Amino acid sequence: MVLPYLATFAAQGISSIFSGIGGQAEADAQNRALDAQYKQSLQAWQFGKKRLKADYRHSIKQWNLEKQNQETLASWKDQTNLQNYQQELKIQDFEYASQMKQYAKSQQIFKQQLTFNQMAQAAANEAEYRKLEDSMKELAFQNQDIIIRALQSEGAAAVKGQQGRSAEKGEQKEFAALGRNQAMLAESLLSAKADTAATLRKIANDKYGADLAAQASVALMPDRMPRPPEPLATPRVDFLKPRRPKRFDFGPKPIRGAAASSAGSWISAAGSIGAAAAGGIGKVW
Repeated sequence: MVLPYLATFAAQGISSIFSGIGGQAEADAQNRALDAQYKQSLQAWQFGKKRLKADYRHSIKQWNLEKQNQETLASWKDQTNLQNYQQELKIQDFEYASQMKQYAKSQQIFKQQLTFNQMAQAAANEAEYRKLEDSMKELAFQNQDIIIRALQSEGAAAVKGQQGRSAEKGEQKEFAALGRNQAMLAESLLSAKADTAATLRKIANDKYGADLAAQASVALMPDRMPRPPEPLATPRVDFLKPRRPKRFDFGPKPIRGAAASSAGSWISAAGSIGAAAAGGIGKVW
């Protein structure tokens, strides 16, 4: 009866041994898979770190470039605004200088016009005085002729020997005619003087009107325009600097999984052998 039990015991032990060998092979395959997975995960993690660092360096370059471009653009705007401001000042100065030249020219013309008006008045007055003088000379000649004719008439009467009352009447008649003629001459002289005075007043009025017209044509004293405000500096844009990657951005470093072990299979096999042996011996005994 011992041999069957020994045969059973041997069969169970061999089966357990083969089971342990198969479990070890499975554990080795699992370990190889874990190693491959770990290598792949570690490589991916390292590539991820490199990619984050490269992206950060690229972001820093882009940040510096944007800052430089912004500063270049702002500086160009500042320079352009300054040039426009200086050009506007030059235009204002040129226009003011041109207006001052026009004002000075109008003042010169105004003074020349006043001088011309005064000369014209003096010439007109001189002409009127000359005309009055001619009239006075003519009236003087006429008065002289009247006196001469009166004296001639008186002398002729004396030569003829007119006596008495008739002679007296003749003298009175001549003296009356002389008085009338001289009165007419005096009236003509007063009229000529009045005409001359009126003409002189008209000449003075015309000169005053010409002076007013000349003064009205004078350009006003130009005022300098207020200076334009100085250009303001172009505001600079602030750029947020990219954040440097931290350790937590890379994620946890891959950890190799716990390797499968065949110790459990060998222990199970030994336990099965021991149990079978104990059972067989008990039954034998």
